[in-house]
Order: sequence, then structure tokens, then C-alpha cells
Amino acid sequence: MGNEKKTRILEAAESVFLRFGFRRTTMGDIASAAGVSRPALYLLFCNKEELFEAVLHAHVARTLGEIRQGLAAHPTPEEQLRFAFELWAVRPFGLLAASREAGEPIHAGLAFAKEAIDQAIAAFETDLVTILAPLGATAPARALPPEQIARVLTRAVHGFKESATSPEELRAMIDGLLEMVLASLRPVPKAGA
Repeated sequence: MGNEKKTRILEAAESVFLRFGFRRTTMGDIASAAGVSRPALYLLFCNKEELFEAVLHAHVARTLGEIRQGLAAHPTPEEQLRFAFELWAVRPFGLLAASREAGEPIHAGLAFAKEAIDQAIAAFETDLVTILAPLGATAPARALPPEQIARVLTRAVHGFKESATSPEELRAMIDGLLEMVLASLRPVPKAGA
């Protein structure tokens, strides 16, 4: 099968997973949405778990590419961080919230994809370090290194996604977190200045 058919299957699978959640989605649902037979789908993907991981990898690659491409349009690290989290966390949260099956926990039954999810988070953290690194030159000596800040940010935002009730609430929580982090990186004014 060609790349075009595989891309069509991945796009259809992403749409079906978003609509029904992982547990309720069947390979038949995905084959139907992609316009292929179930046997043709199984030629490319042995099972739903393998297909989900392929969808995850494609989504992460697309999102990270969009973030990297869009950073230049945001001149300050603060704007870049907000932009990155908007695409990485808020936008997918909004898509999941709009899903008919939004009640399904985001990571329900996804233990099989733990390695892929961890790789995705690590790649995003690498991009965050790139954004944060210039701030390290002027940060107070007590400031955490960019790698540690990136890890704290991704873990905190993960927790925010578990408790937020809307994309707007998630965005507000992320904005507050970023403000605290950025404040900790600002140089301390000299006495008498």
C-alpha cells in the first residue's frame, strides 16, 4: 500500500479515536472511515494498539513541526511558551472535550502506549529547553536549569488537563504557571536601582 493510503488511514483513525475514544473504537470503524477493507487495514497494522501508536507518532510529529515552524512569529520566550502549550496541550484538550466520548479518561487503557507517550513528552521537553535556554543567561543563580523547568512544566500541565473543565480554564492555568516560572527566571533588581 502506498503512503497516500497509509496517510488516509492514519487521518481516519485519528478522527475515529477522537470521536469514540480508544476503547470504543474498532478496527472495522477505522477501515470504514478510511474507505479500506478490514483485511487491507490489518496488512498495515496488526491491531488497534499498533494503529493508535502510529496515530500518536503522526500527531506528535505534526504538532512539533507546527510549533517549531511557528516560534519565529513569537519574538519573546513568554510568547513562544504560550504558543507551544496552546498547540501541545490546549488545542488537543479542546478536541477531546468536543468528542462524544469525552468522558473517557485521556489515558484510559493506553498503558501499551506508555513508551510512545514518554517519547512524545521528551521531544516536547527538548523544544521547551530550546525556548528556555536563552533565559538562563540572565536568570538568578538560584533558578532551575532549563531541562528541569521543562520537565516541571510538562508534568504540571498534564495534571492541569486532568482537572480542567474547559480549554479556557486549561489555558488560564497554563498562563499562571508560565508567569510563575518566568518570574523566577527574571534577574533580581540591584539594590537601589
